Formats: sequence, C-alpha cells, structure tokens
Amino acid sequence: MNSKKINLCSKLFSLGIIISLFSGCAKYRAKPLKKLFTPAFQEQTISFDYHILNKQECKKYLDRDVMSKGYQPIHLTIVNNSNRYLNLSLDNFSLLCISPSTVAKSVHFSTAGRAAGYTVASILTFGLFLIPAVVDGVGSSKANKELDADFEIKSIKDRIIAPHHTINGLIFTPKEGFDKDFSFVLVGQERKERFILSTSQLSIKT
Repeated sequence: MNSKKINLCSKLFSLGIIISLFSGCAKYRAKPLKKLFTPAFQEQTISFDYHILNKQECKKYLDRDVMSKGYQPIHLTIVNNSNRYLNLSLDNFSLLCISPSTVAKSVHFSTAGRAAGYTVASILTFGLFLIPAVVDGVGSSKANKELDADFEIKSIKDRIIAPHHTINGLIFTPKEGFDKDFSFVLVGQERKERFILSTSQLSIKT
C-alpha cells in the first residue's frame, strides 16, 4: 500500500474517532424533579415545602450549573387540600422570579463559538473537522431545545391551583442578595382570601 493510501486510511480512521467523540458531547441530560415531602403545616388545609438547590443538584436536575450564571433555583411543592380554587402568581413572591427561558439561554451550548473552533480545526487539518462540525452543530441545537423545554416544564408558572391538587416545580431568583427567608401569597378566587405562605409560618388574611 502506497503512502497516499496509508495517509487516506489514517485520516478516515481519525475522522471516525473524532465523530464518535464529538457526537456525544452536545447532549442534555437531566433527571426529573421529585415531589418534596411536606411535613410542615399538616394541620392546615394549605401547605408547602421548599428546598434550595446547590450546584450538585443543579447538575442533577438541570444538567447545568445555573448558579455560576447568577441564578438560584428553589424547588417548591405546594399542596392545596382545601375546597378553594387558589390563584398563584409569581408577582406575589417576595423574591424576584426570573423566567425559565432567560435562565435556560444563559446556559445554552454556544453553537457559534463551537463552530468557530471547528472552522479553525478544519483549515489546519484540510477539512478533517468538517463532518464533526456538522454533527456537533446539530447536536448542540437539539440539546439547547431539549434544555429549553425541560426548564419550562420543571418551572412553576402563574396558574390556578384546583382543590385537592398539588403543584411541584422550580422558581429561579437572582443569586446575588438571595435570602432563604421568603414568602408568597395565594389568593382564593371566590372570596379573595389571601393565604400568606412563608418559610416560617402560614397565615390567612381575608
């Protein structure tokens, strides 16, 4: 076998290795959230529990360290064991709630940056990185879409909590100045009762 064929085989072999390596890089992997156990306020008809995620839990449930981007995720489980329809609004939290789409975009795979790196590599290797660039670009775009969808699904949004229903999800707040002592208000649809839930107590104001 002449040197040209050996060189070609070597490049093809290297290309196969590169594709196998890079095709698995841009992926989104995250575990689903579990409902929190709510031992607090068992004597009440409305209760909640919360958990402040750390970096390891961010990686587990979001596959991203969103804290390094300045966002603190809080896991909430809210239980409505009453006969009331309750209005939940993120505007009624003492914390500033950031939209999941904003947080998700901050931890996207940088397709432009990765493409630029592949372009330089392709020039230096006479096009050897062109196919991996396409594979990785498609993978990055798909992973970003999966990330967006998962953040959206796992996040708590404005909604009506029906009687005897439980909601479970995340809210995101700025990490800077974050205070673990927070509260939020649920408003009864019929009588406009205000149910103030906080990390220290549950009270009702009509």
